Amino acid sequence: MPVTPSALLEWWRSLTEGRLLGGGWAGMLVLVVLFCALVDFLKIVVELFGRSEERRFIADLSQVTAVIASRNGAKVLPATLAELEKFLPPERIVVIDDASDDGTGEIAEQRGCRVYRFSRNKGKAAAVNFAVYRVHTPFTLLLDDDTRLGGARIPTSLLADQGYDAVAFHVLPDRRSRDGARGRSFLGDLQRYEYGKSMEIGKRFHDVTQSVSCISGAVGLFRTEDLNDLHHSHTGVFPGEDLQRTVIHLLEGKRIVFANEPVWTVAPGGPRAWLRQRLFGWYPGLYHQIANFIRLMFRRGTAWRLRYEMGYNVYTVVSDPLKSWSLAVVALTPALRSWAAALYLTYLAFELYPYWVVRVPGERRRAPIAVLLLYPVYGALNTLLRTASVFTWFWMRFVTRTMRPRRGPEDRIE
Repeated sequence: MPVTPSALLEWWRSLTEGRLLGGGWAGMLVLVVLFCALVDFLKIVVELFGRSEERRFIADLSQVTAVIASRNGAKVLPATLAELEKFLPPERIVVIDDASDDGTGEIAEQRGCRVYRFSRNKGKAAAVNFAVYRVHTPFTLLLDDDTRLGGARIPTSLLADQGYDAVAFHVLPDRRSRDGARGRSFLGDLQRYEYGKSMEIGKRFHDVTQSVSCISGAVGLFRTEDLNDLHHSHTGVFPGEDLQRTVIHLLEGKRIVFANEPVWTVAPGGPRAWLRQRLFGWYPGLYHQIANFIRLMFRRGTAWRLRYEMGYNVYTVVSDPLKSWSLAVVALTPALRSWAAALYLTYLAFELYPYWVVRVPGERRRAPIAVLLLYPVYGALNTLLRTASVFTWFWMRFVTRTMRPRRGPEDRIE
């Protein structure tokens, strides 16, 4: 049968009216998922072809103090400090023992670090605010107690000589124990590819306009003066703590760039820990920042790439519930189940080029092929979790009040 304009028009009418998809409103939901898939694909394409070259820099470690906020980190802190001491003397490593009961503070003291203890748990944001008030170098390296710097360089010249205000690193998750005895896991491979896309594509895209939108809480280099001046703007809640700090910097017109220096953070090693990370850490923090996303999107002087990113964040929050509902209907409606395979293949096709591009820095190897094949399912699961997290956020914000904003001078003193 020849393809004519009238035949194409009839096909389009069948598609938009839902007849080609099984009929009725249920079929229209397939179009929703297809549209969202196209939006996600276009986002990746724009970012892939708009990436910057890697930045060049030098390191002057005499200008840096490291700050580590730790609660019950006795198992991971020793190895973190051992690596960090290759860069900095112990007297320029500040450890905040956030009411630990496992000897975290004693371990840091034994290595000669400056240690401050909280008698009650105050959270990471308050611990950071407390620490930076006591830093006397121009730059502060914030890092988690399980971050492994390896051979990464600390890009001080980007701040000292090139005038930028903060630097994000190439953070990669790893499930391995410090001596590598536990090996790799498939969940770890999935997370590593997920992080790699965010770093190699997303952060390098925003690096062009010095508007990287999230410095990972695992590690980041900041001007100490900025952390002090802006500490009062942080609400002090843990979910999305690093995202909020970064957005506050951007709202103040700070320039944030990306250094393609790989560092490693411990990733959730099993499904339960992974679900907890997403449901109680990352995604409630996304909802917590919606107002700031909108402010940044309409802030005068905001780079177009950053406006686009903030708009996409708002789009994600709005579209995720509809995508989740559509996916559920497709899965549960017999007449639409054949479209589930079509949707999977669509997302898989859109993932081929990013998979080809994303490599582990230094090794230049790609993720296992099984990661590519399962990644559309992994992405759908993340969509469902982001949708569910609106209830988590509401519960934590208004019922338990663990996400109640806390502002004031009390986070600067014990």
